Amino acid sequence: MTSQEIRELFLKFFESKGHVVVPSAPMVIKNDPTLMFTNAGMNQFKEFFLGNAKPKQKRVVDTQKCLRVSGKHNDLEEVGRDTYHHTMFEMLGNWSFGDYFKREAITWAWELLTEVYKIPKENLYVTVFEGSPEEGVPFDQ
Repeated sequence: MTSQEIRELFLKFFESKGHVVVPSAPMVIKNDPTLMFTNAGMNQFKEFFLGNAKPKQKRVVDTQKCLRVSGKHNDLEEVGRDTYHHTMFEMLGNWSFGDYFKREAITWAWELLTEVYKIPKENLYVTVFEGSPEEGVPFDQ
């Protein structure tokens, strides 16, 4: 399967679940002094997460071009040391702004991986966050 096919199937899958496809935001961010480059798929939705703006749609899906060369996510220092750190990549994202939560997200992720991408179930591993007593965060139910 090509990267183009993966991207198209992802967008179509979440569109079938009621998500509106939105375009990738520019990699060079304007009007936000806190970021120089888009380093995550959530950047263009920052104002929604902060409660400073209301989204027009409750569900959106996108494929976001990202660049990580400094700051918290400085993958530049890791490039070449392993096979999963890159400076530029595309992040696929499905977003719910108060419409659904873990149950639907997990169910749809499993459906996408096993029924759309046809990854054999025996090749997938499921994990659960065990919590952090020192941080006061409980086991994820």
